[in-house]
Amino acid sequence: MTEQSQPVATSHCRPLVIYGNGAMAAVYDSYFRTRGVIAFTVESRFKHSDTFADRPLIAFEQLAETFVAEKTDVIVAVGYSAMNSIRARIADEVKAIGFQLGSYLAPGFSLHTGSSVGEHCVVLEHCSMHCHTRVGRNVFISSGVNIGHHCQIGSNVWINAGVALAGGVTIGDNCFLGVNASVAHGVTLAPGTYVGANTLVSKNTENNQVVVTPAGEVYDLDSRVFLAALEAAHAN
Repeated sequence: MTEQSQPVATSHCRPLVIYGNGAMAAVYDSYFRTRGVIAFTVESRFKHSDTFADRPLIAFEQLAETFVAEKTDVIVAVGYSAMNSIRARIADEVKAIGFQLGSYLAPGFSLHTGSSVGEHCVVLEHCSMHCHTRVGRNVFISSGVNIGHHCQIGSNVWINAGVALAGGVTIGDNCFLGVNASVAHGVTLAPGTYVGANTLVSKNTENNQVVVTPAGEVYDLDSRVFLAALEAAHAN
């Protein structure tokens, strides 16, 4: 690695199967269109049709009989249910039957000096990650996330859109960060921490702790009356 930022290849050219048949599978499919998704797969108990998004939907139990594991990648498009443990379990099962896990790093995303991203990670567009920051395996990072220098992000982490991590932040395994959450400089989120949307975390957390900011207050006002009052106040 040189001192200059290095672009990261978004994928290689092996055929790709997406695990999932829900909203996240549709999202992943939209990003992998240029690569070519050949099929979808789910456990048989969740398989209620033979196709998804106009391609075959294969029972996961039959995946190794349907595709050559050594020539096919699989990426797990499952949300953060059970604090990401379900997604982690499926990823481990994919590897156990011989398939390689796919990843996606959006075009324009760069790894700077001393930084790395682990196996089976998804990083969407307009994200930045500064130098000497390391990301574990099986991590989802949504659009517009800023990760500061010298951060350590564990495995099985879900980071939603607009999150900002200051420098020196540590995120433990199986954490969840909601939309527009922020973590202050040098703070450590213990494993299993849940951070709600629009929440600033300024102190270290304990295992499986929940940090949530109260939602915006609903006023008993007609929006048109409220806007007119604001405009009148600004005119004075």
